[in-house]
Amino acid sequence: MLIPTLLIALSTPMQLGTNVPKELNNSANQQVKCILQKLKHPYELISLPWLRARQELRLRRIDGYYTAILLSEMAPFGQLSAPLYLENWYWFEPQAATALDRAERQHGVIRGSHQAKWFESIGITPTVEVNSAEELVLLLKRKRVDSILMDLEAFEETAKRVELDPSEIASEFFRYVPLGVYFSTAYLQQYPDFLAQFNQAIPLCSQTPFTLSASEQTTIVHHVLHQALALAKQSKIQSALAQANQQQWPEKQIVQYDQQWIQELNLQISGLAEAMLQTELSQYLQHWQQQFNGQIAEIMLTDQQGRNVAISELTSDFWQGDEAKFQDLYQSKLDYVFDEVSFDASTQRFLVHLSIPIKDVSEQHIGVLILGIDVELTLQQCQLSDGNGRCL
Repeated sequence: MLIPTLLIALSTPMQLGTNVPKELNNSANQQVKCILQKLKHPYELISLPWLRARQELRLRRIDGYYTAILLSEMAPFGQLSAPLYLENWYWFEPQAATALDRAERQHGVIRGSHQAKWFESIGITPTVEVNSAEELVLLLKRKRVDSILMDLEAFEETAKRVELDPSEIASEFFRYVPLGVYFSTAYLQQYPDFLAQFNQAIPLCSQTPFTLSASEQTTIVHHVLHQALALAKQSKIQSALAQANQQQWPEKQIVQYDQQWIQELNLQISGLAEAMLQTELSQYLQHWQQQFNGQIAEIMLTDQQGRNVAISELTSDFWQGDEAKFQDLYQSKLDYVFDEVSFDASTQRFLVHLSIPIKDVSEQHIGVLILGIDVELTLQQCQLSDGNGRCL
């Protein structure tokens, strides 16, 4: 059966990923092409302005457009892919403007931007519209507006170019905005397996992972590290790890157990994972996790080999020893390690794993405590503008 050509409207090529070195230039066009070529899916890329692309999709003249934020008005017309990259939106305001209620502040925006569309969707008319990031940040520098909403990296780079002193500006995390391809409902109904295949191919073509900024890492560390270190020293944790480490497994046995764990989860069988979730130590981790009101999404306690010893939620696999969140910690002398921010499509949450080494009384590594943190929820409840990275 001949598959018709997939038309995706692209705006100008965009940098993929944020908080990564600028020399890692990765065109959005190239990533979309890479994915579709790996899927061996016919396609044609055409250039359209973002607003027109949305209209063309509504009229069923194209099958998708890049990039997109999921607005309620577009929900009936299609579905957004998993993120190709993320924008990290912050409010930026002169220190003097922070005393004003946000509804009373004068906002600046780039004409036709995602932020402009977001303002429109909530019924706010920005005071000033400009054509570029430089113009927008200059408005802030000259105090012609009280507030702008921008991607963190874009703001930091632009502020340097216009010589804006960061100490004069207060910043507050707002949300992550996933940018990807917005496919039409009609096309997805015709090819129901396509979106899942597209999403699975995204990591194969991604070269610029999304990582936390230094200030965001500081906020999370101040918020959870002290309690996590105290947890790691508890006798029940130490005893469980000592017992697990007495029984070293050959890698072949670990891999077989890991495969069984994954297979049972895929088949929705109450097996190895469910049994571990019901242990006394796992239930203790669940209780400990509740004090963070959803900010910690999961906890994994592993032994020296990276095998799960206790879990607070069902994990996708049993063996963490082959993953960066375990290996990076054991290959360094760091007190903790953050991995990349990942998007959990099933829960629509952005997670980052904070891995903390666990040592015994002789300072020997006996395991790792891994906290899966809901980044958006944590940063939304923590102000970065207090100067100390502490939650207010």
